[in-house]
Amino acid sequence: MDEAVCQIAACRSLPYFRSEQFAETVRNVSADVAYLFQTQSLPLTIAASGTGLMEMAVTNLLDPGDRVIVLNGGTFGQRWTDICSAFQVSVSELKPGLGRSPDMDVLDGMLTTGVKAVLVNMHETSTGYLYDIEEIGRVVRSHGALFIVDAVSSIGADRFQMDEWQVDCALVSTQKALALMPGLGYIAFSPRAWERVEHVKRGRYYFDATDYRRNLTRGMTPFTPAMIAILQVQERMKQIRAMGLDAWIGLHADRAGAFRTALFDGSGEFSLFPQRSSNAISAVKLPSDVSRDSVIAYMRDRYDWWFAPNPIRIQNSLRVSHMGDLSSDILKLAAARIIEAVEQIRKRGRA
Repeated sequence: MDEAVCQIAACRSLPYFRSEQFAETVRNVSADVAYLFQTQSLPLTIAASGTGLMEMAVTNLLDPGDRVIVLNGGTFGQRWTDICSAFQVSVSELKPGLGRSPDMDVLDGMLTTGVKAVLVNMHETSTGYLYDIEEIGRVVRSHGALFIVDAVSSIGADRFQMDEWQVDCALVSTQKALALMPGLGYIAFSPRAWERVEHVKRGRYYFDATDYRRNLTRGMTPFTPAMIAILQVQERMKQIRAMGLDAWIGLHADRAGAFRTALFDGSGEFSLFPQRSSNAISAVKLPSDVSRDSVIAYMRDRYDWWFAPNPIRIQNSLRVSHMGDLSSDILKLAAARIIEAVEQIRKRGRA
């Protein structure tokens, strides 16, 4: 997290959140976030986690009994399935395998008459896999289904073109590539998706998109907004506007490249776990004789560095983030210490 951005927002005297002063901020930030999404649709400001945004997409676009396809390639693909099931949406899953590309011909064949939507995570962060949203969008649109994309950890780290790629609903959280505090997210609906929202019959309250859309016209949210988080987004978007979105994405690509080059050049025993990787993280395949948990424990005990365990529980996969207030030099150091960890764990095993 960029300390300067956080301090600017946190130290500011906060206006009343129903004041015209703050309403103008909400309107301006919404327009900036539309630039981030690359869409003409104004994103809605939601005080919720990424999972809350996923639930909002399902409950506003799908009725009980509707049929959908979920591209389930890991923990967060499974979350789409779980949310749909919780709201009585009928799910057919396309499971390409962990860290692997889905078969577009299979998807095309599954898109029979009556399928209302296809749901996917642009970046399946449990495996590091980055879906080809542009290609999937072409297949989905050819059948007339809605295309719903969780881009929580992709927007800002990887190229994303909501309108050009015919995405009907997309969502992002502030704690990922924007490198800000958690608890705030944005969700955008295409004009076609808004037509669907108007016809969905299920009841909604906190996540009623029509209520947020109505309030956005006056620069407000239906409920108390996450004010400091919104002000952080305002400061971050000033930076991104000044340097250009491509350059911001390029920062993440440079960090990913620096880490991967240092790791792979430093030892030939490592590789990337997925077929197609995001700039947001590297999911590293460890040597077969060294477990993920042993590397995590070594880094914690030796350097007080913390790595989040992989939720798919694969012991030879270790994830390293390229998001946040990181430099390429820090990531090169991380690569060197991972190599060191493997060497030391092996020595202990022989002792």
